[in-house]
Amino acid sequence: LFTTFVFSLIAAALMIIHGVFFDLDFEQIKRLTLEGFIFTFILVFVALIILERIFTLEEDEEILSLKRRIKKLEKK
Repeated sequence: LFTTFVFSLIAAALMIIHGVFFDLDFEQIKRLTLEGFIFTFILVFVALIILERIFTLEEDEEILSLKRRIKKLEKK
C-alpha cells in the first residue's frame, strides 16, 4: 500500500507535466495548483488500487483453495 501511495504521488506529478509540456495543452496548467495535484493524485491512487485488486483476484482464490487443502491434510 505504501509503495502504491508513493508511486501515485510520482505518477500524478508526471501526468500533469506530460499534459502541459508534451501535449502542449495549456488547459492543463490549471491542474498545477495544489487542488489539481491532489485531485490527480487521488484519481491515480484509486485507479492503482482497483487494478491491483483486479489482478490479484485469481491469486487470492488460489491461496484460499490451498489453505483449505492444508487444513484437510492437518486434520488427517
